[in-house]
Amino acid sequence: MPRKTKEQKDLEIETKQVKESNSNTKKKATTANKKTTTKKSTSTTTTAKKSTSKKTTTRKTTTKKTTAKKTTAKKTTAKKTTRKASTKKIADKKPEIVEYYDLPYRYNQTVVKVLAQTPTTLFVYWDISDSDREKFKKQYGENFFETTKPILIIYNDTMGYSFEIEINDFANSWYIHVSDSKCNYRIELGRRPIQKNEIINTDYIYVSSSNEIESPNDKILFDENQKMLYFRNVKTGIQTQKEVKNISLLRNMGKIYNIYDLYKSMYKNENVEEIFDFLNPSS
Repeated sequence: MPRKTKEQKDLEIETKQVKESNSNTKKKATTANKKTTTKKSTSTTTTAKKSTSKKTTTRKTTTKKTTAKKTTAKKTTAKKTTRKASTKKIADKKPEIVEYYDLPYRYNQTVVKVLAQTPTTLFVYWDISDSDREKFKKQYGENFFETTKPILIIYNDTMGYSFEIEINDFANSWYIHVSDSKCNYRIELGRRPIQKNEIINTDYIYVSSSNEIESPNDKILFDENQKMLYFRNVKTGIQTQKEVKNISLLRNMGKIYNIYDLYKSMYKNENVEEIFDFLNPSS
């Protein structure tokens, strides 16, 4: 065989190097393509995962919202039922009416009233209205109530006598002791000056008068034509009768004042002190 020249050898070497370089570039290209494909696949998988996670989260939030709505609906229904039950209980219960009345201290009226507490005790209350107070101040000066003192004059129209009691401006009621029972009484409210001056030059200033009452009787009343007296035992309820002639204490009917002796003669076998209170004739 003919020997190869140097030029031919050099060409062969260059062609080998070109082939090797081409093969290397092809390998690099294939590896790069593989890497890009793997990256694309991984990106697609991540996006798919993200989409699935979004779907699951949206599903969870929707389920939570629906459960919250259900619970709120249950709570509202429970509240409605409790309200209905409470209204039923309130309707079933009857309202308790508490009656309480606080009486006023004064009625702002000029008035004097007298009442009989016992045959020998009277109760009187009074008041002077603000308008009348202003009238007295205009007529007798601004210090009229400071320079005068209140008094009560008690009139016994049956026996034809009267007496007066000094009171004070701190009170609006008074208890009065009288000596005669079964009499017509009336009371007058007035004021006397503590010391006379140019404006108040009188001994007495009239204010107002009361109603007239008859005090109870503290004696036992008998009919002269009545021949029998009837008595009833409070404990047993047994009623007895006695002739007036047989009771020695009734010979002088108008002079009998000792009720104790009378009841003692009627109830000989009983303790009269436990039955009657002789200090209170109404017993």
